[in-house]
Amino acid sequence: MGIDGESSGKPALLVRVAAKLKGEVRADTLESFRRAGGFAYGEMQNAETLRQKLAADGANLWHVEPGISSQLLCSWNAFVLQSIGEHLLDADYAADPRTAGYVPPVTHTQVSACFDQVEAWTSRARQAAGNDTFAVGEVVRLPADLPEWAEADPCPLPHLRGMLAATRAIREHAEVALGTFQNTVQDADEHGADLRRLRQLAADAATAADYAEGLLEADPEPGLHEAIEQRLQHALESYHHLGQLTAMPALIADYESGEIGAVAPQHVTPKSPSFDPWCLTSPRERAKWRKDPRARQSVKELWEFDPAPAATLRIQAEIDAAKQKGAIDYAKNSNGKLLGSYYCCPWGAVYVVRRPVTISGRRLRQGQQFTYEVDADEVPKGGAFVRRLLIGKFSPTDDIEYCDPDGEHEN
Repeated sequence: MGIDGESSGKPALLVRVAAKLKGEVRADTLESFRRAGGFAYGEMQNAETLRQKLAADGANLWHVEPGISSQLLCSWNAFVLQSIGEHLLDADYAADPRTAGYVPPVTHTQVSACFDQVEAWTSRARQAAGNDTFAVGEVVRLPADLPEWAEADPCPLPHLRGMLAATRAIREHAEVALGTFQNTVQDADEHGADLRRLRQLAADAATAADYAEGLLEADPEPGLHEAIEQRLQHALESYHHLGQLTAMPALIADYESGEIGAVAPQHVTPKSPSFDPWCLTSPRERAKWRKDPRARQSVKELWEFDPAPAATLRIQAEIDAAKQKGAIDYAKNSNGKLLGSYYCCPWGAVYVVRRPVTISGRRLRQGQQFTYEVDADEVPKGGAFVRRLLIGKFSPTDDIEYCDPDGEHEN
């Protein structure tokens, strides 16, 4: 249920002042879309009733009319999007009732992105319910992805708790749907590989969700927020796809999770004679940086402060494998010129995603740009060593940032 901080008995001025001090923004528009999108739950109930009827009739979802599977899939997507948005709002309101009706910008952006798609999926579900020849795959690409994740560093704790609450609710429905689906497959031998793929996807999502929940049991330090956020994003994305695949199993055979497969273990370490300390640097820029004395010192210090070089190298190996398989490529600007390297040591390449791919447990969407950030600057101060994917829109700059654990940077 929505909450309006200024109509709940609290003086409006005090609410606005408290929200401003926290950097939060009004959620009035989001609450309007929450109310309007409530129809998604009714469509989900209709879909679950239909699923039970199909199970009782022994229907094979591989061979039902396209409208039936489209109704199940579209209802699922509307439910997932509405559920994520509502749980994010409610978790933020519960965390600080003083500012109920206001949310952090990252929450506002994410909820808005989810609610914006609910109407379209609800409409498609109703169209399919009224027309058994309606094939939603002719209208949109399937399985559909969730909206892009809004970025915040660190992600607010209430936002993470909202993601966890949404994961719990969505997981329950996804696992019930999977169980019903498996129990009604008449030709299990023919579709054994597909069923195993679904169980694998469910297990992967459950593991990410369980780890995130374990990390959130106590109030985690900000340094853990990103790790929790990535696991919850992965779980939600996986359950979102799982629900679509159980609704329309014809999609399973061609389903690509974006996993690039096993990456060969990195036997070479910074202590190995054959180790290349520039392996994180953009291959197209290495010669330039090798000529810079300060860059050489920065790269040397980066590896000296890295507490787990194998973990750093493993992510780079995934990036290299994705590049080799054509899932990613070097990013270019609007004029078709290569963007080059990121401005911070170790000056990694900037990439663009050519097809959905999962790197370091994070699903990247087609068209996104990213780079691999590795940073040791906070380690001497007791901070964490940073190794993460940075996603955004990159543009040329003359700034340069060297690895400088003493806190002095030169631009």
